[in-house]
Amino acid sequence: MPDEASIHDLLDHLLIRLINNVNHYHQENMTDKSKHNKTESPETETDEKEEPSWLAEGITDSREVADYYDRWATKYDEDLKEWDYRAPTYAAELLRQYVSLSHAILDAGCGTGLTGKALKRAGYDNISGIDLSSTSLNIAEQLNIYNCLLVHDIQQPLPFPENNFDALICIGVLTYIENSRSLFKEFCRVVRPGGYIVFSQRTDLFDDRRFSDIIASLEEERVWEKINISEPQPYLPHNKDFADNVQAIFCICKVF
Repeated sequence: MPDEASIHDLLDHLLIRLINNVNHYHQENMTDKSKHNKTESPETETDEKEEPSWLAEGITDSREVADYYDRWATKYDEDLKEWDYRAPTYAAELLRQYVSLSHAILDAGCGTGLTGKALKRAGYDNISGIDLSSTSLNIAEQLNIYNCLLVHDIQQPLPFPENNFDALICIGVLTYIENSRSLFKEFCRVVRPGGYIVFSQRTDLFDDRRFSDIIASLEEERVWEKINISEPQPYLPHNKDFADNVQAIFCICKVF
């Protein structure tokens, strides 16, 4: 028979194994709870993080952009107001310095109509709009500002003949355009010689996508004449991902 010391050793060994098993069980249980909490986090919290980060990325896939803006359309105006979005008003006032109020304007990437409303306040009433988000256009149509609204991806050739407009405005849109140089040529095709093009770009993407070089090269090719490139202006000052970190540059060019 085992002596008393051997029995004590055996009991100590069994006790240690029991304690280890209990600890292991608790660790696995806590890990499972942690995973469950992460996967079951509130949808609103996910949305709050997703929306600004998606906007900051500068996605250029048209289908993804259209889907995103279709889902966002009903809240878009409200969110942009909360973020103090000023670009449409600034751009409309810039256009008014050069373009008669009776002239025909194309709002390229018009969305829900924020730029159209700014143009209307500035005195313009001959405005057409195109955008790839059909849901946004349904909202814009209710404003009774636009003479014509078309669903169209502006990364494709524009559905208008040459020299069809006196001016074109494209605000808050070029973030989502992969080949801006090609698009600018298309803008100049549908705007008559002597007409004007006003567009904006985020300061970070203006540099990253070499906008100064593109503008200069098109001027050298006598596609347009650069009239003015603004100093950086507030873009979304109350959005945490932009605030003072990312501003907007506004450009106006005259078509040759």
